[in-house]
Amino acid sequence: MNSYARLTIKLSATTLALAMTFMGASIAAQSQPAGTANAPQIVAATSAPATFEAAAPAGSSSAVELPDAPSAPPLGVSAADADGQASGGNVAPKYAIDIPSNQTAQPLTAHDKAVLGLRDLYSPMNFAAIIASAGYEQVLNGSPNYGTDRGAFGERLGAAGIRETTQGFFTDVVFSPMLHMDPRYYVAGPRYGFVHRVFYAGTRVLISKNDRGHNTINSPLLLGYAASTALSTAYYPQINRNFRDGASEYGGSLGGAALGFLVSEFSDGLLRAVHMKK
Repeated sequence: MNSYARLTIKLSATTLALAMTFMGASIAAQSQPAGTANAPQIVAATSAPATFEAAAPAGSSSAVELPDAPSAPPLGVSAADADGQASGGNVAPKYAIDIPSNQTAQPLTAHDKAVLGLRDLYSPMNFAAIIASAGYEQVLNGSPNYGTDRGAFGERLGAAGIRETTQGFFTDVVFSPMLHMDPRYYVAGPRYGFVHRVFYAGTRVLISKNDRGHNTINSPLLLGYAASTALSTAYYPQINRNFRDGASEYGGSLGGAALGFLVSEFSDGLLRAVHMKK
């Protein structure tokens, strides 16, 4: 057998060995269980030996290992949320009006703030505030002075509904996006003492966060409540359409907002105490 024939046979053997190696790797990859899809794999060297000898065994030093492929986050979980969970974080829902102390808030666009404000207008907490406000005014026979009979309570209930709705609309939907402020309440949480948390909640009427997370004057709430108070002259009784009653109404509304922040600060702990929340 001449040298040309020997070289031809050797090339054929080398080619057959490489083909069998790649075929075996392909079959192993297809038959690999789904749970091990990210396991490191062994691939053949990118170039054949210079002497056209048989390919190196898979366990030799010429084998190359591929790193694990990144796995996709579970369905329903965004990449940002998956990163937060992987690092031990806990991201609050985008449209949560209260942010617990152990959660991170998501950034809000102007559209998100409008949606958040409109959702809060029709929340059970807001309806409860309307009923409580109308009942308090009915017991004291205060402004708006509709009287104390059954019909007066219905009128006060309607007035309280308009007042609460316009306050929330002006604050969250109009002024918060316009002034680049965050309309959400950030709970201080149990890591602080009771007195500190009460003081913190009460002062959120005057202090809030902007879109960059810095504390500043709560201008959306102050302006929103002022606009709502000015609008009340359109539906309040004539006797209450004066500066004195307007100023008293404005101060009372700010006090009600502070009370609402106080409820937000301690509601989670109260629900846990009565075993209504895990």
